[in-house]
Amino acid sequence: MHIVNPIYDTAFKYLMDNNQLAKKVLSVILDTEVLEVSLGQQEVTWPDGNRGLAMFRLDFKALIKGPGGSSQTVLIELQKSKYDTDIRRFRNYLAGNYMTGRKAGKSDIAVADDPGSDYRPMYPIIAVYILGYTLDDLPHLAVTVNRDVIDSVSKKKLRVKSFFIEHLTHRSHIIQLPRLPETRRSRLERFLAMFNQRWATADGYVLNLQELDDEFADIARYLQGPLLDDHFRRQLLVEEELDIIFENQERKYLQKIEEAEKQTKKAREEKLQLHRERTKLIQREHDERQKKEEAIKSQHILASKFVEHLKSEGYSVEEIAAKTGLPLNMVKKM
Repeated sequence: MHIVNPIYDTAFKYLMDNNQLAKKVLSVILDTEVLEVSLGQQEVTWPDGNRGLAMFRLDFKALIKGPGGSSQTVLIELQKSKYDTDIRRFRNYLAGNYMTGRKAGKSDIAVADDPGSDYRPMYPIIAVYILGYTLDDLPHLAVTVNRDVIDSVSKKKLRVKSFFIEHLTHRSHIIQLPRLPETRRSRLERFLAMFNQRWATADGYVLNLQELDDEFADIARYLQGPLLDDHFRRQLLVEEELDIIFENQERKYLQKIEEAEKQTKKAREEKLQLHRERTKLIQREHDERQKKEEAIKSQHILASKFVEHLKSEGYSVEEIAAKTGLPLNMVKKM
């Protein structure tokens, strides 16, 4: 069965534009029943000034089923990246959305860069990261990072419901698609099989599904439709070409960073070496000065003892000065 590859932004956006399927997708990812969902900002771009690139993400306002059957309105901020990108851009976007607002009559999910918007209603945020690459320090397909409230004095976990905590901290879900196992047991793993890049055809934007769980057949059928649409296929092809440009830009950017880091490291090492040499020179001068001072001191001690000896032998200070070559006033002081 052939479907459009949902790792592609165009295909994924097409999927999430379908309200019923979006609820299903988010319910699987969050492991929580999503009762209602509305796609607020269709596609938010947070430009990276250094690279002239932007990341793909979708904002949802959702009503989810909470503990004990209660319901809760949340903002779901879904970010998807095919490549190993700078985490700073994820952070910038999340920080930006904490500051966004809305105008009267507009969606509760405001445009992140709308300078004229008022502050929007406060809802807890759930961040979802779908990664097309692996994180070396996180060897798991999917993890949920949830907030725990700990008493800082007793170190005990607290069961509290706080507006401040709920709205100023957020839960996160991180998915690394390349870590999808061969044997898929959980509901999430069976769903993510539709993102299995091992099944990509020669046209990277098409997947040839080797297996499909019945529960997700409706999603697969929906993703089949665009393959018959020439305009949609052209959009996917353009995205693929843009990805190549992205990779080239990213490679050049990383090379510039690497070169700058090498230059900085070299300058730092040269400065450190100069400091070491200067320290050695100062130490050497100090040692030589100390040796000279000790030699002079030793000579003075020997001269004093010799003068005392000559005095004890009955020599006058004039005779001692003539005999030793020492100044007369020095001999008198000894």
